[in-house]
Amino acid sequence: MNCSEARPLLDLLSDGALETKDSALVLDHLKLCNDCQHEWTDLEQLRASFQEAKDKSQLPAGLMERISLKLKEEERNEHKLFFKQYSRPVSMMAIAAGLALIGFLVLPWIHLIDIKPASIQTASADTLVEDLVSENTLEPVIDRNELAKKVGYDLKHVRLPEWQMNQSGVYRSLATTPIARFDFVRKGQSGDQHLSCYQAPQGVIQAKVANLENLDGKRVLLGSHGKFQFALWSQNGRDYLFVTALPKPQLEEIVRGA
Repeated sequence: MNCSEARPLLDLLSDGALETKDSALVLDHLKLCNDCQHEWTDLEQLRASFQEAKDKSQLPAGLMERISLKLKEEERNEHKLFFKQYSRPVSMMAIAAGLALIGFLVLPWIHLIDIKPASIQTASADTLVEDLVSENTLEPVIDRNELAKKVGYDLKHVRLPEWQMNQSGVYRSLATTPIARFDFVRKGQSGDQHLSCYQAPQGVIQAKVANLENLDGKRVLLGSHGKFQFALWSQNGRDYLFVTALPKPQLEEIVRGA
């Protein structure tokens, strides 16, 4: 072992932290090297001086206890001052952090829940038929684009080549979803014939008493209310309710071609 290897180990040797093999190597080197021997002697004397000073230093009785009590008192005063200044902000931050933590934990589960759409407030087909002859049940809107804006959904076209639209507007009802209404007229042998068409998102218009029939692929509920015949079906995400005073066979023919 040379000097560069031995000198870093002198402190460890003095502390008794070297393994037996390494201690033997360092001691063998010290026997042969005067420079390392002098450094080892100086290190031992320094350690002895520290130990002697430590043994002679006697603290007054009770001093350590008084120092400990003083430190604890100062620590308590600092804590009181801290909470007095920051208790409210810390509380608000704690609440905000708690809410954020709840959101972090709960939000991922929300996406796993089968969220059902809000229940649709439906409109009765019988009520819509009655309101054809009632006043103040239609808010006239001539422009089709403006009508679509008012009801909040795109309006679908139906094929009624023989009919001419007389008026259109928003049906005033208790349903939360606005319903569009179109009134048509055509010339007949005995005078003008009238047909009204209600249009709403699918599921809004319901018929309690009606017969289900298949008309050229359309599953249509056919019924009557007073002097009127009506036909209700769903197509392209919309409910259609046709109402007319014409006989049922003529209404069926109109629905087939629509």
